[in-house]
Amino acid sequence: MNLLKKLDLLLADLGNPAAIKRNHIDTVTESKIENVKGEKIASSINGGIWAEVNELSEYSFLDIIVVGNRKMKTFEGCEIIFQSAEKELKLISDTKEIESNYSNVSNRFITEISFDITNLNIDYILERKAEIATLN
Repeated sequence: MNLLKKLDLLLADLGNPAAIKRNHIDTVTESKIENVKGEKIASSINGGIWAEVNELSEYSFLDIIVVGNRKMKTFEGCEIIFQSAEKELKLISDTKEIESNYSNVSNRFITEISFDITNLNIDYILERKAEIATLN
């Protein structure tokens, strides 16, 4: 360990806020990234999209978790488009305020988004009939 790193750790131990922030290891967010709930429905180089269907009363919700290198922050919600040769399914998020959590361990973001969904759409998504999933 070089001298500057040791000095930075000493400053963090003494309570310097900037040094504490630089040396903080976010194990909570990293454990969420490593143990994502649901079924992986799409993948990319840095992560993917996991989906889980939940029911509340008689309503179904598609909860997706996006892991990757893209930070999302909006108060307007988003949409996900599932495309295949014969069908295109567009879902508008039920969650309007969306903000990613960053893990400084793996340098990736995790984002949780909820969508209203019908039983017909659940089968289309979970049976992986779509070839492309685009999150806007």
